[in-house]
Parts: sequence; C-alpha cells; structure tokens
Amino acid sequence: MVKGCMLRMGYTGPLNKANYLKACFPKPFKFVIHSILHALSHRKGGYDVMRDYQMGMVTALVINKKYNFSKIVFHYMV
Repeated sequence: MVKGCMLRMGYTGPLNKANYLKACFPKPFKFVIHSILHALSHRKGGYDVMRDYQMGMVTALVINKKYNFSKIVFHYMV
C-alpha cells in the first residue's frame, strides 16, 4: 500500500530500497515530508533520506488513514 501511494504521489526514484529520497517527490509532498522528518524524526541531520516507518507516516497522512504516531514518539524517547 505504501508503494502504491508513493507512485500516486509522483515518486520518481527506485521503490525497492529501504531508504527513500525526499528529492524524488514533487514540491508539495516535499514540504509535508520535510515537516514530518523534522518533527517526528530522531535524527540530528541528513533530512533527505526517509526510512520505511517514516514513509508509513507520510502515507497515513496522505490517504487519511489511522496511524499510531505516539508509538513512534515513545519508542524513540526510550
């Protein structure tokens, strides 16, 4: 479902990798992805690469599906 949503969003990069590039999305989705990476990521730098769980968050927001964001926040707080 995530890969189908990525294609619908206009992703132009390879789909069979564990990391996805923010640069391969159109501008409106780049902003959404950038906001999610800064707000909900546990990284200190390198905000151009997204992991699978982060793409799941973006997919949930784009197709308006339920997602447990608090699970991710508490998992990385530990």
